Formats: sequence, C-alpha cells, structure tokens
Amino acid sequence: IITLPVTIDLMPPQIQITFGSVNNISPGGTGVVLYRVSKPVSVSGVRTENRFFPGYATTVSGKPCMIAYFALSMKARNGQTPITVTASDTAGNTASVGLPSLILDKKFRSDKVNLSDTFLQKMGNFQVAHPELRSKAPIDVFVVVNSKLREENTRTIQDLCRKSEPKQLWEGTFLRMKNASPMALFGDSRTYLYNGKPVGESIHMGVDLASTAQAPIEASNGGTVVFTGPVGIYGNIVIIDHGFGVFSLYGHMSSISTKAGTSVKKGDVIGRSGATGFAGGDHLHFSILVGGEFVNPVEWWDAHWIADNVTKKLQAAAQ
Repeated sequence: IITLPVTIDLMPPQIQITFGSVNNISPGGTGVVLYRVSKPVSVSGVRTENRFFPGYATTVSGKPCMIAYFALSMKARNGQTPITVTASDTAGNTASVGLPSLILDKKFRSDKVNLSDTFLQKMGNFQVAHPELRSKAPIDVFVVVNSKLREENTRTIQDLCRKSEPKQLWEGTFLRMKNASPMALFGDSRTYLYNGKPVGESIHMGVDLASTAQAPIEASNGGTVVFTGPVGIYGNIVIIDHGFGVFSLYGHMSSISTKAGTSVKKGDVIGRSGATGFAGGDHLHFSILVGGEFVNPVEWWDAHWIADNVTKKLQAAAQ
C-alpha cells in the first residue's frame, strides 16, 4: 500500500481584465492587455487567429498582475477575429474570457516592381551561399530566393524571437532612423515583374528607411541583443529583445558593431546601413516583432499609441 497526498482541484482560475482604455487594434498591429488571475497558473496569455501569446507576470504599483502583448494579422476583421485571454492552473483547469476589442479598418498598399538585370546580378551572392542554385539562371534564382528562402528566413527570425526577457527593457517611444525617407511601408503587397510577366509576390514585413550611404543605425530602444549576422534576404541583421515578447530587427546592414548578449540603450549605435541581402540600394529595413509575429513598426514610433495602449492600461492596473 502506497499512500500519497493528493490535492483535488476542480475550480478553474478566474480572470479579471483591467481596463484603462478601449482596445482599438489595427490589422497588422499590436494589442496589449493587463489582467489578474485568482490563483497561481501554469500558463496564461492571449489566443487569437490560432496563435498564442504568453502573458508575463509583473507588478504595477506593488500589485501583481499579468501583461500580454499580442499581434493581429493583416487579415484580422472586426466581428470575425475573436480575441480571448486564457489561463490554465497546474491541475489542468482552464478558463478564458473574451477581450472586448474594436478591430479598425486598415488598407495596405500594393505595387508592381519591375526587376532589372542589374538587380538580378545580386542573385550571384545567393548562388555562392546555396550551391544548389549555381546552375540556375538569375531569374530562376530570384524565384527560389523570393519564395522558399524567404519562408525559411521568416521561420528563422520567428524562432529567434520566441523567448523573451520576462520584464520590460524599453521605455517611451521607439526611435525612428534619423533624417530618413520611407521607401516601403509595412504590409506593402508587391508583385514582381520580369520582361512584363509576373514572377513572384511578397508582403513587406517592416518599414524601409533610406538616408545617406552607410548611415549610423541606432538601437530603437533599450534591450538585449539576441542575434547578429547574415540571414538570407535580410542580409546582415541585428535583433534586440525589449522584453515581454517585443523585439526589433535591423536589416541590410553593411556593418555591425554589437554582438549577442550585449545590453543596449536607446540611441546606441549598433552598426551602419547597407545593401546586403535582397536590397536594391543602401537602406535600413526596420521591423518590430511581438511574440514572434511581425507587426506594424509605425505604432511603436507614436507617442499617442504608447500612451493609449500601454501607459493608460498600466495606470488602470495600479488602481
């Protein structure tokens, strides 16, 4: 006979969402929710569009609560995209509550890009890195790079952004590259043409900013560098973890002056702009990822968005 102490727990955790402002979220944008649970839980967070974004334990004015940053896809639609906060305890009891939200209407641009033979010369760089492409014509290499390699690079970046510091490392609005003109926006749909015929498509998952050649690139906010090096179409990149699942990515850099594991402050120079990877000219590709998903960086440059979606909710949680 073996006697073991057993705790029978049939009560699921209760979830209380703290409201500081209306949850107005744009397709391709970031949502933020603060909530409390009635008992210790093994996992909690936000579930939407078959994706889960973990919540992180924090304290606001000495009061314990949870915070979760989550991403909406560009296909999210009001009334059609449910968003729920879920929590599970150690006994497996699960609870969930819907997050009252208004998903705003947003249109994304579309464009056609004519590929020149000069640009296709860059395919030689990919043939060096991928021997299986060396026998192919430049346009055929482009098709493979724009489809298969692009998908592989996206998975690599998402995997690098899965594990985040369980605390906020950033403060205030994120920096935008100085004296730079936007060349492409988040969500731009591109159709590539060669000799007048479509040869591929892509969705732009960041903002392209162009200044002078080899312009200094600054860390957009405080955080920890988690990766530096080449990643396919993005060229030489730096990824910074800002905590609570928020990351920034800097692509196409000509040189990198930081390394993984380094703590950076807002404004620290981490390298210089360039034309590595899939770039047609010297510029910075800047991305923000939340929970491993690309989101619109413009929100994070906006002081009003930070105030409405983060600051006011923290103030509500403190009451």
